Amino acid sequence: MGMRSPCLVWVDSKEDEHERGYFNPKLDQLLIVPGHSRYIGRNLICVGGNSLRGRKTNQDTLNIWYLDDDPIPNLVTNQSIHGTVPTLIGDTWGEFIWKGPLVAVLKVGSTRDPRLLTDITLTAYRDAIDYLGYYRDTIGSMIDGIGMRDHLAKRILEDRARKVWGVRINCIGDQNRGEPELVRVAVPKTHPLFNLEGDDPFDIPDRLDRQWVAKAYSGKSRKSSPGEAESDLVNPLARLLLLQTSVENGKWVGLRPWWHDSNIGSILVVARRFGDVEVDEVMNICRFIQQRIVPLMTDERALTLEGRQEVLAAITEENLAVFLES
Repeated sequence: MGMRSPCLVWVDSKEDEHERGYFNPKLDQLLIVPGHSRYIGRNLICVGGNSLRGRKTNQDTLNIWYLDDDPIPNLVTNQSIHGTVPTLIGDTWGEFIWKGPLVAVLKVGSTRDPRLLTDITLTAYRDAIDYLGYYRDTIGSMIDGIGMRDHLAKRILEDRARKVWGVRINCIGDQNRGEPELVRVAVPKTHPLFNLEGDDPFDIPDRLDRQWVAKAYSGKSRKSSPGEAESDLVNPLARLLLLQTSVENGKWVGLRPWWHDSNIGSILVVARRFGDVEVDEVMNICRFIQQRIVPLMTDERALTLEGRQEVLAAITEENLAVFLES
């Protein structure tokens, strides 16, 4: 309840005394409130599908157990769900505040009340986050059950289920394997870049009114796979977009600290306000940075305010248009 992130735990099960072959999870050591000795009622949510992800019915049934907070004074907010910035459900609707501990388990089958428990999957974990994040008090969750029939739920999910165009910028290794340098890709609006991971726009494109954000396909600290040279992960175009125009200690900062490794790998670029990003536009911005901005970022200009202002003054829509016409 006070932990800042969800955790995977073993949950024992017990066969029902009155119905052979029917098993319930043993949650006495998980659904507790420190300092509260009296019995606390429990509630169960059964999630059979996730319309947000295009699955009206799942193969197995997700059960989410939580405490009845009525008899518990000052039951604290669940920190795993709401205690971080951004929160676990930050890319959802996020209207309802969950309190106390919650436990999610998976039962085998999609019947009304499955009998057997099984290991939870990453898909079920994502469904749990979606259900809790899109839950509305007295109405239910937008993604499953009665709550998804609500007019607002239909409108929200219809919008979230759509896709926009982004651009994949391939690293040298992917290009050597036959991939184009730039590829147009369809990106669902539920992608974390549009919310949880979209708080760090490119510097120079942002000054050109392109609120683009990016994510490395294999993570920021990608390691070379067997037989893959580190040079294969170099991505020249990505480095141009990631370039910063700020100065520290008389030197240009260069890339963001977490992008300083030249072995960036392939990245996905999207517009964080759900607009489309086109291949030609990305290439034109990269060419403009390489041919017009980088030559201005000399050591001498980094030492003076006038020099830095000269660089910033060059990053305008008008100068970009002139460059593209030349």
